[in-house]
Amino acid sequence: MEYHVRSARLTDVDAAIRILMRDPASTEEQRDDADRLRNLLFVPSATVVVAEAERRVIGVGVLSIRPSVRSGPFIGVIDELGVEAAVGRHESVARAADATQRNAIGASIAEHLVVSARNKGCTRVDVTDPLASAEPAPLKRAGFARRGALLSRAIG
Repeated sequence: MEYHVRSARLTDVDAAIRILMRDPASTEEQRDDADRLRNLLFVPSATVVVAEAERRVIGVGVLSIRPSVRSGPFIGVIDELGVEAAVGRHESVARAADATQRNAIGASIAEHLVVSARNKGCTRVDVTDPLASAEPAPLKRAGFARRGALLSRAIG
C-alpha cells in the first residue's frame, strides 16, 4: 500500500482522534481531546502530522518542542504516535505483513517529526513512557535508542 506523511489539517482531526483513542471512555472525553488536537495545529511549538493512504488518514504523530537545560536550548518530545490497527483491512491476506507495514508507517511518521524538530532548532528528540513502551518497533526503526526510561535520538 502506498502512503505519504504530511502536515495535519483541521479536517484530519476526527480521524486522528479515532486512531489515538482506541478505547474512548466517553464521547465527552473524545470531544475534549479533539479540541486539544485541533488547537495544537496552530501552536508553533507543536507539529502534528498524519499518514494518508487512498485519501484516508491511517496514522498520526504529535511532536512538542520544550526548553532544555542539558543538551541545548530545545528538545522535541513525541507525545503521540498511532497507526490504524488494520491498515489493509480490505485485504485480510497476511497479518505479519500488516504488522511490518504498520511499523514502517510509524517509523515514517517519527522521521517526519524528527525533521520538524531539527528545523525548529532541537538537538534531541525524546519519547517517554508509556509511548516508548507501547510503540518500540517503529521508534527503534526510526533510529531511537533506549536511554533510561525513554527512547532518545540525537539530531543536532
